[in-house]
Amino acid sequence: MVFLVLLLCVPLSWSQEVVPTFRVDLQPPEDLQRQAVVERNVITSWITMPVDHFDPHNSDTFQMRFMYNEDYFGGDGYPVFIMVGGEWNIAEGWLRGGNMFHMAVENQGYQIYTEHRYYGETLPYTNFTTENLRFLNVDQALADLAYFIKELKKQPRFANSKIILYGGSYAGNMVLWFKQRYPHLVVGGVASSAPILAEIDFTGYLEVVHDAFLSEGGEQCIATITQGIQDTVAAMETEAGRRSLEAAYRLCAPLDYDDKFTLGYFSGLITWRFSGVTQTAAPGRIINICNNFATNVYGETPMQKIGGFIAAEAGLLTCWSMTFQMLILTYSLNNNNRAWYYQTCTEYGYFQNAPSSGTVFDALKWLDVEFYAEVCKVAFHPRFDEAFLFDAAKRVNTMFGGLHPDVNNTINIHGTIDPWHVLGVHDRDLKESSPTFTVPRASHCFDMQNWLTTDTIQMTQVKQNTRRLVARWLSD
Repeated sequence: MVFLVLLLCVPLSWSQEVVPTFRVDLQPPEDLQRQAVVERNVITSWITMPVDHFDPHNSDTFQMRFMYNEDYFGGDGYPVFIMVGGEWNIAEGWLRGGNMFHMAVENQGYQIYTEHRYYGETLPYTNFTTENLRFLNVDQALADLAYFIKELKKQPRFANSKIILYGGSYAGNMVLWFKQRYPHLVVGGVASSAPILAEIDFTGYLEVVHDAFLSEGGEQCIATITQGIQDTVAAMETEAGRRSLEAAYRLCAPLDYDDKFTLGYFSGLITWRFSGVTQTAAPGRIINICNNFATNVYGETPMQKIGGFIAAEAGLLTCWSMTFQMLILTYSLNNNNRAWYYQTCTEYGYFQNAPSSGTVFDALKWLDVEFYAEVCKVAFHPRFDEAFLFDAAKRVNTMFGGLHPDVNNTINIHGTIDPWHVLGVHDRDLKESSPTFTVPRASHCFDMQNWLTTDTIQMTQVKQNTRRLVARWLSD
């Protein structure tokens, strides 16, 4: 999300860049991607939406995209299931498979998938200037959903329909917050992997990544990663070390070792790949990586193993472009990445900083609040400084109650391998009517998928229990 830069000596088209892992791309159920499926009647449509729900003097509108599948709809008064869109492009597959799809089939429900403003093709403005992005916030997004439901209920066949929301990750936040802010519009909601606590200095993310590699791969795996990162930091101190570092990590050009923000970006090259793997890991995935660390699959020395792992996981074809300006350039485009970084700067933080608690990532000290705040300032406006970031996160937590949302009829689901679970309620029920299910070895939004061969018994049980509880809400 931000500005023009001096290109490296290697042309940009030959290199690859890296972006942080705070943005989720919620891909359709896995088995739908692997095999042919019977095409069901998913239709794309649009609704005219106010740009600003809270200013009656602003009459500007935009077209909000949504998709629907009425193949299993039982008719007038039967329930409506709404998949809530987050910081991604909506896709038809979520109305053809996944846990919400099965809920709809079992309850003869109508399915809808709404797209979040400023993502995918739902664009209040096509030019993502800081000024134009001022209408990108969760208050407006929740109001979009409320407006959509009220318009839907004007149709006679939906007038008496009960509404169920389902959302994952940031959209899981929206489910909980919508149930709190607009409780009269929905009967209940399922929030998958919802990080509802805004946090700027989010060291807990990498602490969970460390714990995941320790619990899955053991002490030998942790020792290899620790040594590889320590050797990487030590290599920065000598010319010979720097050349070996650049070769091990497949860099297009030498790093600017005097620029702390470039070193922050390079630190992210390391941590964001471990983060991405952990966040999406099915049981057995991390064990396989640790087994590779125990051999020479990725490289011979610990530092080479880390660099080789990153290249292999990313499918690197050439080399990495590692300048702070290159990171800023990736955020200068009018796309989902720029929109989401704006939301992290103005609402949530979620900045995955290096801990100081004895993890394998502690040595990467350049990955800190100052680094992420600098991206905010350069990408959007100098006023988005550290003080602003902390105030913005405090506002969100004050508005929605942080880890104590006041909600009824919600299901709150987390996985212990998912690093985002530490920003959610994972150790208690929200209320008697709002249970929490936290599942060992489960990753981000695991429950939203169809049944997978990698699912543990507990994962399967949570998916089934969720469907049963939603059915009970609908029968009351």
